Amino acid sequence: MSKKVKQNLVLFGILILLMVGFTLANERFFTLYNLMNLVRQNVPNVIIACAMMFVITSGAIDLSVGGVMALSAITYGYLCIWGVNPWLAILGPVAVGIIVGGINTILSEYLNIPHIMATMATWLASAGLALTVCNAIPINDPLVKPITVLNSKVFDNKIPIALFIIIVIVAIFLFVERKTLLGKYAIAIGGNEHAAQFSGINVKRMRFLFFVICGVMAGLAGVWQVARLGSADPKIGIGMEFNVISACILGGVNIKGGEGSIAGVVIGTFLLAILTNGMQMMDIGSFYQQVVIGVVLLAAVLINVFSNRKKKVKFIEESAEAVTA
Repeated sequence: MSKKVKQNLVLFGILILLMVGFTLANERFFTLYNLMNLVRQNVPNVIIACAMMFVITSGAIDLSVGGVMALSAITYGYLCIWGVNPWLAILGPVAVGIIVGGINTILSEYLNIPHIMATMATWLASAGLALTVCNAIPINDPLVKPITVLNSKVFDNKIPIALFIIIVIVAIFLFVERKTLLGKYAIAIGGNEHAAQFSGINVKRMRFLFFVICGVMAGLAGVWQVARLGSADPKIGIGMEFNVISACILGGVNIKGGEGSIAGVVIGTFLLAILTNGMQMMDIGSFYQQVVIGVVLLAAVLINVFSNRKKKVKFIEESAEAVTA
């Protein structure tokens, strides 16, 4: 088995252990109602984290997703109020994601502003614009309500449509990662950007695609939150960027780029979700929850750092032996 597969199996084992532990602590944890509620709550996290994996693996980062979610939700709300069909109005948030993704590319790739600063600027601008447009008041108009069927729709009176949405989107991203050049190019660019450029990869074009995909997923996540809440709230994206990046790190994505997988990111997303949900059901205070999550993230980063350091040392030793021979 490859290192990636072993890493994902370990993460999955930890996920199972957490579920067993929380079930023993509270029998209400391992119930269909609670698990399906977890799925509904984490649709935005999963779909954005899958897109964020490509961005981070390519050596960049996107902090604008929370702001894009908020602006997309407000855009969707106003389109519905203006008489656009509720399902056709979804194209509005998609357009918002594409525009912000393009701006992120221009700022970081053409104006050479560091990715973290460029996307922080678009995050603050889009979040502020969402609050300004609606005066920080959620849009609760009945014309927005038809989209709520996405959250309420269930099959066999048990399985929410959210589960099928996650399965379809994860399957698409798995295909993109393993069967298209996007996945290979992301790893190549994150591993060594200059080498990737010299080998013929158009780094700027690839980063544009990664930022746009991430923006579109954030826009769709904003629509999903409207479906869950029944209103377009300009505050729905608060903290999403950190949740998604944390899920990626837990899923084994190297924050410096060059390493990551969709499977690991999905496991990391639900690992974080189950950890939070389990602590809430055990009535652990929110401050202590933050401490626990912080420690877990630190452990994940340290494991990643030491693993990469060990790999570099091994590579240097093998290179020295080859030169000596």
